[in-house]
Amino acid sequence: MRVRHGFVVSVFAGLLVSAVALGQVRSAPAGVIPVSEITPGMRGYGLTVFQGTEPERFDVEVIDVLHNFRPDQDLILIRTPHPLLDRAHVVAGMSGSPIYLDGRLAGAYAYGWPFSSDAVAGVTPAAPMLTEMRRPVRPDPFAGTGPLAARRPARAAGPHLAGLPAYRGDTPVDATTALAAHTARLGAVRAPDGATLRPAATPLLLGGFDDAVVRMLDAQLEPLGLMTLQAGGAGERTPPPNAPTRYVDGGAVGVQVVRGDIASTAVGTVTHVEGARAVAFGHPMIGAGQTSLPTALVRVLHILVSENRSFKISEPVRPLGTLVHDRQSGVVVDSGTRAVTVPVRLRIRGVEGAPRTEWNFEVASHRVLTPVIMNAAILNALTATASDSADVMYTASSRVWVEGRSEPVTIADEGYSRLGAANPLALSGLRLFQVMEAIYGNGFEVARADHVEVDLDVRFARETVSILDASVPADEVDPGSTVPVRVVLRRFGQDEEVRVVPVRIPESLAGESVRIDLQPGPSATIEHVQARSLDELFTSIGERYPTTSMVVTVATPSRGLRFPGHVVRHLPRSALDSLQLTNDADRARPFITYDRHEVGLGNVVSGGARIELTVRRTPR
Repeated sequence: MRVRHGFVVSVFAGLLVSAVALGQVRSAPAGVIPVSEITPGMRGYGLTVFQGTEPERFDVEVIDVLHNFRPDQDLILIRTPHPLLDRAHVVAGMSGSPIYLDGRLAGAYAYGWPFSSDAVAGVTPAAPMLTEMRRPVRPDPFAGTGPLAARRPARAAGPHLAGLPAYRGDTPVDATTALAAHTARLGAVRAPDGATLRPAATPLLLGGFDDAVVRMLDAQLEPLGLMTLQAGGAGERTPPPNAPTRYVDGGAVGVQVVRGDIASTAVGTVTHVEGARAVAFGHPMIGAGQTSLPTALVRVLHILVSENRSFKISEPVRPLGTLVHDRQSGVVVDSGTRAVTVPVRLRIRGVEGAPRTEWNFEVASHRVLTPVIMNAAILNALTATASDSADVMYTASSRVWVEGRSEPVTIADEGYSRLGAANPLALSGLRLFQVMEAIYGNGFEVARADHVEVDLDVRFARETVSILDASVPADEVDPGSTVPVRVVLRRFGQDEEVRVVPVRIPESLAGESVRIDLQPGPSATIEHVQARSLDELFTSIGERYPTTSMVVTVATPSRGLRFPGHVVRHLPRSALDSLQLTNDADRARPFITYDRHEVGLGNVVSGGARIELTVRRTPR
């Protein structure tokens, strides 16, 4: 029997406001059964959507209460005797389904054991969830839903940085750097077996994704509790006439991490609605704290029963609201606000006869999720457009508009892939993702990506040159001399060639051992100034030797200092010590000094070589 559950709209009118203000609910509000009254054998029911959009009842029986399961949070163990649940056991997507005992809300269906043969689930008590539902949203423009009214120091934004350190451009990053740091901070790891009680996985249902991309996303996001599945759709462009217009207790809710030509929605169940707020899931989604992710009403097509993990096959039917809190006991949706997303337009050129060359989608604006999902979406579009596993040269021209700025940040990456255009290693290293990390994680101001355009030009060819070897006439040289370095190169499809590169040995190296490295341009590190603003951070990201250059590097025994705004190289020890004593050690950072010589080779450079030399104390 399908029922609409409307009586709980007024059930929570007597909540203890003082307890909420303290951040903990020690006694149950009116309409909520306290954990202390729950005993083994009690029977009740839950609400969830098995198909369509209408919640249906399922029976529950209490096994017992597991005390202090999470910090200051108990867990109610229940059985769910039901024809479908007896086969499906714990269902991904049922997280948040409200459970009622003695006519009162007990909590949310939220936990289970992987590979369990018993229909047993863990219920998060309602009290801490209601506390989170009433948690205010900080007036933080980064995680807010409207335009950035003013630029503020990033330190004022605080927790929305998800506990990750500010990004200062010291090291390159890729599309998964922030995700890896966030996962490490949470201590999230894959469960070793089915004996671990885990949140009932949140299915991240993908529409329009290639199987290989799904497997990649699963490996990246599974440690966060997201179960990545090619079992969702983008939904209709226009909501169907019978689509619901509001959240209801037991109804399905989705978090849209990407929508448009490519779609991905994390699906769960609403536990309780009060006014414009709804609390759901009964466990965190990714543990992001305060956030701003777009949410939607969802239609369930089918519950797939699986020995591995049963789940709801679903798709969004109407965008509605924003996920504003992602906390230990659940997530909170505010249907009265609209989340900011990052529109992306991807154009692919050079693939003759491709059925589609332009892709448009919106990605949720989030430091951890945006780069990962954007990378997957670009990879997915390339897989659909140019899936050939063939030699390919590519140029990626990325333009990122930052909200409040008229001119975009423009980055061009050029390279070669022997695995075709849709090469995850090549794409994840695009400096587009370094720009995104700078926007979301910089330590200078609150910033937000407004929209992104990426033009990918591909050419099925192998225009590369490899550094095979390098040598010098003698391994002892005079200080101040110029050494002819003989470099052996081979262009694809051609014979070996020799290029002689003159390298000067500084007189300051007298009596020292010297290392000369020959490497592709992007592998040579450039000592950037310590950025003092987001603009300077963008500039440092753009400064890089091209992929078509060979860089000859001589490591010197001298050191230098990087200051805000400038770099000082080749400092004597006395000057180095003096400058470090008179400057903030954190702001004056020493580095090994290098002399570099750039040699343009025309083709994309790979390989490398190293030479070890001894410099005489006095010239012969």
